[in-house]
Amino acid sequence: MAVHGLSDRTAIDYWLLEHADIIALIIVAAGFLLRIRAASGTFLNADEALHFSIANQTSLADAYRASLSLAHPPLLIFLLYFWCYIGTSELMLRLPSVIAGTAFCWLSYQWLKKTLGSTAGLIGLVLTSLLLPIVTLSAELRQYSLLLMLMAAATLLLEIAFAKSSAVVMASSSACLWLAMLSHYSGLLFAAAFGVYSLLCLIRVRPAGRLIVTWAAGQLGAVSLVVLLYTTQISQLKDSAMAEHAMTGWLGGSYYESGHNLLAFIFRRSFQVFQFIFGQVAIGDIAELAFLAGAILLLRGKSGRGQSAPSRLLGIFLVLPFAINCALAIMRRYPYGGTRHSVFLAMYAVAGIAFFADSVTRHRTTLALAFATLLVAICYAFGFHAQPYMTREDQSRSRMDDATEFIHSQIPAAEPIFVDQQTGLLLGHYLCRPGGQSRYVWTPEVRTQGEQSGSQLLTVVCDEHKLMMSSALEWMFTDDTFQQSWDDFVAQSGPKPGSKVWIVQAGWRTSRATGIPRLRANISRSDVKTFGHNISAFRLTVAAKAMD
Repeated sequence: MAVHGLSDRTAIDYWLLEHADIIALIIVAAGFLLRIRAASGTFLNADEALHFSIANQTSLADAYRASLSLAHPPLLIFLLYFWCYIGTSELMLRLPSVIAGTAFCWLSYQWLKKTLGSTAGLIGLVLTSLLLPIVTLSAELRQYSLLLMLMAAATLLLEIAFAKSSAVVMASSSACLWLAMLSHYSGLLFAAAFGVYSLLCLIRVRPAGRLIVTWAAGQLGAVSLVVLLYTTQISQLKDSAMAEHAMTGWLGGSYYESGHNLLAFIFRRSFQVFQFIFGQVAIGDIAELAFLAGAILLLRGKSGRGQSAPSRLLGIFLVLPFAINCALAIMRRYPYGGTRHSVFLAMYAVAGIAFFADSVTRHRTTLALAFATLLVAICYAFGFHAQPYMTREDQSRSRMDDATEFIHSQIPAAEPIFVDQQTGLLLGHYLCRPGGQSRYVWTPEVRTQGEQSGSQLLTVVCDEHKLMMSSALEWMFTDDTFQQSWDDFVAQSGPKPGSKVWIVQAGWRTSRATGIPRLRANISRSDVKTFGHNISAFRLTVAAKAMD
């Protein structure tokens, strides 16, 4: 491939390139420390507690069956099932994500260095290692770090397989592809783009027959895996109440609504992808433009500095995942935009930006790294946090410890605790099984009220405290829903007038909880206790006529 702009490089640029891998290791180490800090000292959020509770079963088969209730494939659950034998503290549970997120940074650097050159690789490494949204996701008990690591591994191994004409490496690439598909459903979108790109590379390279057969077997395995996932899980989830709630609720804006301006949707959601990745609106918009410029340069044949795939194929590979994700959002099959569900696009976004920065600085490594570092610094100084969000102080483990101690010491065992689903997950983890060692199960409690029967509440007893949650599994109490939830609870549990019930809320968006009872004249609130902005407890007195 042609090499441009070498005469513009200084002695410092050449020194940086000669020591690129050492510098890369330093950047990766800095990213690892950021992830360790983010993973330490905070209690699990409700999603993390849910993943742990699904994995914390008596057998691997039970863990798999429980995982079918999630909107994710089972790989993380399988990993957690065995990881729990090592430790169940917050840091230990998040450590696989930290390790995978750090490995993603290194693997994506190696891929960028191989295809676009060392300077582009270092630029991309600064972004993937240090950008706060990517660091944060890498420090949570979620599937995204695992997905990104496996995506980067599959892509890097594909380039090596073609370069060395190695069927063994090609098979390894396919194995990483399958695991990526098993880690998160956005892995299926990656698999589609990966399949097209690898086929185009296959046509260009025209490798030996054994490599073609190995590649075909890998693609056949990917198709078989899609069929398996669809029949065992996707078909049950796609029309479920969970999917409907996501499409009409917190992810509603990530799906196209018929009758709205289609171009406006594509434009707005595409920019929001970059705003989410960078955690800053203006820098995200600039990054989107830089990505588009980089992709156009590649599609026009402005070659990278590596020696594997030609630039036009790389350009197609960078643009195709965005097109697939956007098309599925238009068809209302998968969300697209400023949400973690589209974070798999970060690998492609960073690659396009890195190539553009390398080109516009005329391959001056010093300037390019300064540009990337400046972007990261601005994002830290003036960034925003994607919702839902808790501050580190409010999510500190000490807040949860204070809340559980309050429940143990100040709430009488005879007074039930009514919770929403996210609080039930958190109290189940920290109240019912301190340290996550024991298991708890929400069981239905059937009560007969007059001529009505069969009403159910989900209950669990923790240290003599009875937690009660509606079988409707309301994710969180809000001003709009709490009144009905309270009436249903009173009707189903049948407490005597004048008896006391505690409401505990913990997790995202719970600071409004103490204001909810003021909406009802027949609900008197007392003993309000807050633990930061995201945990609260207060006591309600059951009125003589709950429906007044």
